[in-house]
Amino acid sequence: MASVNTTGLIDYTNTTTQAAAFFDPGWLLVAKIQLYVNYAMIGIGIAGTIANALILYALIVHRAQQSKKKGVHLLIINQNLIDLCSCLSVVVSVSTRLSNMYLTGALGYILCSVFISENLSICLIHSSIINLMTITIERYLKAVYPFWSKKKLKRWMIHIAIAFSWIGGIVSTGPVGLVTSFIEKGACLPFELYYRYDGIKMGYGIWNFFSFFVLPLITFVYCYGHIAAVMRRQMRVMAGHNAQSASQAQSNRIKWNIIKTMIIVSAFFVACYCPVVVYILTVDSPGMLTKERLIGFILTLILPYVNMSLNPFIYATKHDGVRRILARMIICRKRNDVASVGGTFGLFTTSTKKPTRIHVQSV
Repeated sequence: MASVNTTGLIDYTNTTTQAAAFFDPGWLLVAKIQLYVNYAMIGIGIAGTIANALILYALIVHRAQQSKKKGVHLLIINQNLIDLCSCLSVVVSVSTRLSNMYLTGALGYILCSVFISENLSICLIHSSIINLMTITIERYLKAVYPFWSKKKLKRWMIHIAIAFSWIGGIVSTGPVGLVTSFIEKGACLPFELYYRYDGIKMGYGIWNFFSFFVLPLITFVYCYGHIAAVMRRQMRVMAGHNAQSASQAQSNRIKWNIIKTMIIVSAFFVACYCPVVVYILTVDSPGMLTKERLIGFILTLILPYVNMSLNPFIYATKHDGVRRILARMIICRKRNDVASVGGTFGLFTTSTKKPTRIHVQSV
């Protein structure tokens, strides 16, 4: 029977599962699906890495071009950087796991406890959730309490929040993976000790569930719901008094676009993480693990990484600055291609006309 932990990780190297697969067609199907999911995760990770790298470049260029460098863009840049690292880490982790290398010594332990166990990927996912909540709270304070936030919300607070998102994500799961994973006969047993103590597993599972799903969900619903109500009320008041200047209208439009972008990002987070949480609560319960449930759970494990890969496309379609930079990159690329083709064609026509003139003169 395969091991499932509350962080959303299945022990793919469990010897019981491998042995059962040789005798039970149902477990053989589970093993095949696990293999296909591994390859799918590598593909999603590569696509997400490329997309996040492009969006990160666009965000940095957009920020450099701004006269007023607002702190929220630092948080969005940090969100994109975390997603980029998460996609890259899952490619390395799954590729290392599929290599089936013989592990030994300190290097083998690091590969097992950090990469094969997907410990690093889970830490980065938690960092992404923490930073996403930070952006939500920052947007809430600026939209609902604009005067207070302008006076009290300082740049150093944003820097501390960014550092906390990384540290908090690493601390949330990193030590658990390092302490409970070990090597046996050259094979990695990720989170093995974690499964041997039901009390620790239950306590950590409840804490993980409330900290990285329930709390973010409450934060997103309350903050963005309140923000939408306040901004709509403000727009109606300004429209009623006809007191909104062109600059104010542009500023409000930019703010509203950023908020809509983050609402969509948060909604995709809930949609991608909810199935994983539901399956963890059912599959990881004693006596509830069946082949069908395990197959469903394996398929849902792709969703958090799909979420990381979808975020850059949301920024590309909803964030005005990112869309403008990417459009400029595409236009410049097309112009370079046209210039290159035109230059080549010009050389070709020149070279073909020259012999023609010589031929005519000779006649």
